[in-house]
Amino acid sequence: MIRSFIAIELEPGIIVKLKGIEDNLKSTRADVKWVNPSSIHLTLKFIGGIEEGMIEKIAGRAEGIAKRSSPFNLQVEDIGTFPPGRSPRVVWVGVKEDTGRLSQLQEEIEQEMSTLGFEREGRPFSPHLTLGRVRSPKGREELLKKIEEGKGIALGEFPVMSFYLFKSDLHPQGAVYTKLRTFMLNLR
Repeated sequence: MIRSFIAIELEPGIIVKLKGIEDNLKSTRADVKWVNPSSIHLTLKFIGGIEEGMIEKIAGRAEGIAKRSSPFNLQVEDIGTFPPGRSPRVVWVGVKEDTGRLSQLQEEIEQEMSTLGFEREGRPFSPHLTLGRVRSPKGREELLKKIEEGKGIALGEFPVMSFYLFKSDLHPQGAVYTKLRTFMLNLR
């Protein structure tokens, strides 16, 4: 079984800024499992375990979506937690897109994958980049203070010209992501 998902890759300048934010938050010594900044991506659809034979079916549907979709710009800004409040489980940086193309792309992927038998996500799409997962209350107050200080931060904007089907291999030191297919958005 291949653990897979569909996602947008970040540009290197954004990754460098995410590393800076993580380094600042790590100074709190909070008990957080931080994501390696070079592994951070914007997940559009977590598919889960698939047989190798499903890759071409998924790729065919995703290719059709890409041909119908135009490029757009993503703004990376703000910082927060899920759930918001005093007992966070996830630390995130926000992603915004003003034209509605990101939401449309994600919804089309969700719809096409459901026709292949993959369950639709139960929650509404909330575009974000996961920085880390909180493991215990240790250092939580200082972490929340630093997050509050970072509210409204703007990390930049970048063009989205493609999205990818990734496989995820889980290792003790973290997940390793490999691109299985690339889907270029329609440039005309």
